[in-house]
Amino acid sequence: MTFKSIFSFFVLFSPLYLFSQQNIQLDKVIQTSVQNNFNIKIAKNNTEITAVNATVGNAGFLPVLDFSAGYNYSNSISKTTFYGGFPDQLNSSAASQTYNALLNFKYTIFDGLKPVYRLKQSKVDLAISNTQYQQEIESTIYKVIQAYYTLAGLQEDYRIATQKFNFTKEQLKRIETKRKYGQGSEVERLNLLTTCNADSTQLLRIKLSIRQAIRQINKIIGTEDIDEDAIAEVDTELDLSLNYENVLESALKNNLSLIQANQNIERSNLDLKITRTELFPKINTTISYGYTGAQNDVGIMKSSDAVGPSINLGLSYTIYGAGAMKRAIKQNKLTILGAELNLNMLRYDIEQSIKDAFINHENNIALIPLEISNVNISKDNFERITSAYKLGQATYLDYQQAQFNYIQAQKQVISAKYNAKLSEWELRLLAGTIAR
Repeated sequence: MTFKSIFSFFVLFSPLYLFSQQNIQLDKVIQTSVQNNFNIKIAKNNTEITAVNATVGNAGFLPVLDFSAGYNYSNSISKTTFYGGFPDQLNSSAASQTYNALLNFKYTIFDGLKPVYRLKQSKVDLAISNTQYQQEIESTIYKVIQAYYTLAGLQEDYRIATQKFNFTKEQLKRIETKRKYGQGSEVERLNLLTTCNADSTQLLRIKLSIRQAIRQINKIIGTEDIDEDAIAEVDTELDLSLNYENVLESALKNNLSLIQANQNIERSNLDLKITRTELFPKINTTISYGYTGAQNDVGIMKSSDAVGPSINLGLSYTIYGAGAMKRAIKQNKLTILGAELNLNMLRYDIEQSIKDAFINHENNIALIPLEISNVNISKDNFERITSAYKLGQATYLDYQQAQFNYIQAQKQVISAKYNAKLSEWELRLLAGTIAR
């Protein structure tokens, strides 16, 4: 394979974004994900479902008003025997009809304050649902950020790999020109040709990874808006105001896992109060207004009609329930204890995670100037070796090693900058401020 064939191969399979670029910004991608991500939509819908139940009516504060009506007809052979010497009556077709229409007003006057606690519990359920919705948003934002920086890193790898390919291409062109005039080494030309093929293969592999990274971002944001020619614009400027104390203080106030753990404790306490309402008597009332009537072909009463109101007042109280109440209260108390232990565990885990993340963040920041220094040193060395190599004062292996060191140094500084920014985002996630 000659230099021209390799160059044609590279141009044919080079990524489109080298020629037509669509710049994408992280904040716009995040905004799109919040609007279109399916998990966020599901969490939001669950919140709306919970809101439907957070009403005074569902809690049991409001009365129930219903209407009922009925009609019954029977036709049977009837024989009636009376005391006192009255003759028996036999009717081979005795019809009987009853009918009613009632408007019922039902209300629980006292139920141990159960409606009060149920309403509070439904509001806590709504708060928990909202917290889960916010958690889904934060989780999606962090996934988007990770996928975005992965894409940016791959694009930087492609840029560096293209730079390496151009270096190799230039040296191959130079050696082939020399070979035309009987100069240079055939072994060197073959080595450069092999390296050129390897560089082309590497470019294609990175291109495939870039396509996969873009598909991953589109999957998270729930659209197909980002094309394969998209270029990620990365801001590597660090927020140097972050410190351990501020992050920890913010996490204890704003971390959604801790907020939900506290909400779970509140809900468990309300469960206990609702259970204890069963220790009180229940007073119910039913006020009805309606009409009832009956017609009979046999008997003393031929027909009857009644119209008017009726009031029923009832009281019920469970004297003994086979220990069910005692077991329920004990179970509620254990649930509260479990929720409190979970809160303490989460608080400890978050404190440890913040410590680990902050140490990692400081290390990432400290690596940046070192990696930048390595780039400058390796660049100067590569330029020096390249000049010596062109003059025949350095071997191809020397040139290849210097080139490798320069390429790796560039990758390392980019990796250091991106890792520092990602660790900063991780601290914001732990602090509960990533969505602000």
